[in-house]
Amino acid sequence: MLITRRTDYAIRIMRTIAENDTDRPISVREIAERDTIPYQFARRITYDLANAGLVSVTRGARGGADLARPADQISLLDVIVVGQGKPICSRCSLEDGWCENEDSCSVRTALGDLDTIVNDYLDGLTLSKVIRPLEDRPYSIDN
Repeated sequence: MLITRRTDYAIRIMRTIAENDTDRPISVREIAERDTIPYQFARRITYDLANAGLVSVTRGARGGADLARPADQISLLDVIVVGQGKPICSRCSLEDGWCENEDSCSVRTALGDLDTIVNDYLDGLTLSKVIRPLEDRPYSIDN
């Protein structure tokens, strides 16, 4: 699985919003500057994150973006899906009928299992885990 630039930006945007400790929403311009993301790109990604229900956006001079729900209820998988769709390792595990040997192929089964493991891991890795100080980040689904 390869994380696209758009998805990387979406993850960084979500991290910056989650780390915002002010009592006001953080502006998209400030997010773009902090994370060195082109402003128009940050704006479009934030709009997509809002449409997916991950952030709420307030317009106006004092506006900006906030998390739509607590950081421990937003997974990295949620953000990745907005950025590039559900992660897969191979098209054969995604599309039925892609290969004429799919009914008897042990590789397809193994890749499907790998997709399940990766997606389950990312679904358990919440923003609250990602924004912990480095020494407190075990990156385990169990923590």
